Amino acid sequence: WLVLDAMRRGCGLKGDRAGDPVKFGLVLPLCTGMTMSLVLSSLRDSSKTGDDHDNGKGSHIERDIVLWSRIDQKSCFKAVLSAGLKCIVVPTRMEGDEVVTDLNAMEECMEQYKDRVLAVISTTSCFAPRVPDKIDEIGKLCKSRDVAHVINNAYGLQCQTTCKLINRACVIGRVDAIICSTDKNFLVPVGGAIVTSPSEAIAKSLGKIYAGRASSSPIMDLFVTLLSMGLNGYSSLLQKRSLLSIQFQQKFEEIALKYNEKILKCPRNTISFGITLDTLGAPMNCDNKKSSTEECNDINEKKKRAKMTSQFGSMLFTRCVSGTRVVAMNEKKVICGQEFIGFGSSTHNFPHSYLTAACAIGLTKVEMEEFFVRLDKCFKDFWSKRKKNATKGGPASE
Repeated sequence: WLVLDAMRRGCGLKGDRAGDPVKFGLVLPLCTGMTMSLVLSSLRDSSKTGDDHDNGKGSHIERDIVLWSRIDQKSCFKAVLSAGLKCIVVPTRMEGDEVVTDLNAMEECMEQYKDRVLAVISTTSCFAPRVPDKIDEIGKLCKSRDVAHVINNAYGLQCQTTCKLINRACVIGRVDAIICSTDKNFLVPVGGAIVTSPSEAIAKSLGKIYAGRASSSPIMDLFVTLLSMGLNGYSSLLQKRSLLSIQFQQKFEEIALKYNEKILKCPRNTISFGITLDTLGAPMNCDNKKSSTEECNDINEKKKRAKMTSQFGSMLFTRCVSGTRVVAMNEKKVICGQEFIGFGSSTHNFPHSYLTAACAIGLTKVEMEEFFVRLDKCFKDFWSKRKKNATKGGPASE
């Protein structure tokens, strides 16, 4: 009840009436990915007790497919497979710099797999240029087709806009479960997750399917932290993050412009921000703006550009800057047999290499300013080394 109260009065999620997103819930000593797997297993077992559909031949159609609006996070994809289910990756589409939900593709997948679809996983907390899924519209689709809807809200509690979207989704559509991380939202050590649901039956089913005992540390950490901060302390942290995010974006853009890059305009993502890194891999003997955006068809040249871009990320890490992501354009990755083109950007054709950084709860103004000092220095060091090595005929190196 302490956690639910913090989510209601602190974050703004509704929980007073039946059908509200935090009407019921529980805290589990599991990471977000394993919690997702547990939720899917619970939904699968519930479907077997009476929701299977007859195929007209006297046998039942097993609901074994999960539709996943593409978000390039390994844990969620693996969670579906760990539950013994088949994951269908629903492609996204672009609107300006933003990578958004493709509702048409989602509906086509529902039509293709029909009664085999057990659930849809949507995401509300993600790295730019990905923005939160249109969970209200997805909820309406799920409601009309009697398909479960699970929201991966890993660190979305700290965003008021996201919480309002979840409230709306529960009113106009279907939402079965919302999964949140304890560490990302409440500043506690990793290892815990919160699952809330508008349905008491789903919450009870999830509690019953949890197997065995585990350490009570994640739950005790959360309990002590909430008592220590109190509602006023937690609300103050949320408000400070919201105000700081405006300055964060402005300073990020200043750094980008200083080095002939640009900020990714993703207004629907107010936690994660990104800037392009197109000039880092561009030829030294050409105009940066032109050469960085022109199409490169040579495979070796693509690999060279990607390597130089990724190197910038390692330079940040060695300068004690953690939490940033450097994504090279057109990177390919295979996860459990599934190939992802453009991995990291959540779409196969994002036109930029880029860097993301998050303005998350707990960040202070001093820490933010220090981050931008180190980022600026990293850019200077990168270009200094690259120019130095260019005169010697070699690549930029750490």
